[in-house]
Amino acid sequence: AGLRAPRLLRPESGREHMEGTPPGAAPSSALAAVLKHSSALPPESAQVQGYDFNRGVDYHALLDAYRTTGFQATNFGRAVQQVNAMIEKKLEPLAVDEDHHADLTQSRRPLTGCTIFLGYTSNLISSGIRETIRYLVQHNMDWKPAGAE
Repeated sequence: AGLRAPRLLRPESGREHMEGTPPGAAPSSALAAVLKHSSALPPESAQVQGYDFNRGVDYHALLDAYRTTGFQATNFGRAVQQVNAMIEKKLEPLAVDEDHHADLTQSRRPLTGCTIFLGYTSNLISSGIRETIRYLVQHNMDWKPAGAE
C-alpha cells in the first residue's frame, strides 16, 4: 500500500487540475500544508520594525534598527552589538597592573584592553566587502570614538 501520486487531468480547456479537485480550485492537500493557524508569540518577542528614514540618517540608530528589521537583519544587528561592545572595551585604557605587557604591534598607539581579530572567508574577498577589509588592514583597525582628534 504505497502512496499513489495524484493523477493530473486535462479537461477540454487545456488546463490541468488534480483528480477529485474542481477545476480552478486549489487541492485540499496544498491548502492544508499552507493555511496553518498562527501561534501566539511570546510576550518578550521584539516587534519587527525597520528604520524610519524620515527621521534623517543616524548611522548608529540605523545599525541598531537591524535588530528588529527581520531574521537576517536581526543576526546582523546582533553582530553590530557585539562589535560595538568590543570597540567600547578597546577604548578602555589598560589597568595599571596590565600596562607592563610587551607591545608587539607596529603601530605607535597604546595597548588597550581588547584585541580585535578579523576572520573572513575567501568569498568575501571577491565581494564588495574587500574594500572594507583593505581599509581596516591599511589603518591597522584603529577604532576611534566619533569626534576624537
